[in-house]
Amino acid sequence: MLDEMQEEAQTYLSAGEFSHALAEFSVLREIRSRREGPYSLMYLSNLHDCVRCMSHLELWADSTPLCRELHGKYLRTHGPAQSDTVDVAKHWAWALVHLHDYPPAVRLYLTTADALWDDDQQQARRLLAAAVAHRGEDDPRTMMDREPGLVDRARLVHSRDVLATITAMIDLIADDTEAARASVTFDGLAIA
Repeated sequence: MLDEMQEEAQTYLSAGEFSHALAEFSVLREIRSRREGPYSLMYLSNLHDCVRCMSHLELWADSTPLCRELHGKYLRTHGPAQSDTVDVAKHWAWALVHLHDYPPAVRLYLTTADALWDDDQQQARRLLAAAVAHRGEDDPRTMMDREPGLVDRARLVHSRDVLATITAMIDLIADDTEAARASVTFDGLAIA
């Protein structure tokens, strides 16, 4: 039964029928949580598929608690730079941006960029640029100054590089922050 439901959910997802896929993945997620536990690979996979569907459906407020749960579990089971962890961090930050909840989005961009710094500096820079574009009363530099080397209780391994990059990006977009914000995508912001 579960295999058939999984196959049907995947078919809906592949066809772009996100409402139907979300309904199927949500049922699968609940069943698997009870039967296999909230850290089983299939539970996490179904939860991730729910997050993807919610992003497509622009269910920002509904996706935020799921993203929080999934991101926390992926940090413990996969590590901060693993592709699944990065993907859910981007979904979560994107939802927060759409909800105009910028400080936690900026923190997610900073910690994820730091985790990616050694393996994918281009993606890290795009995330840092998104953090800079969405800075406001809670500037990324201020976040990093509160507890040097820490953001949201996460230690930044590359805090000097991150800080230098942020400062350079602030100078680049200082004249047109609104245009930069409008150019941010799910994957961040490309700055020359």
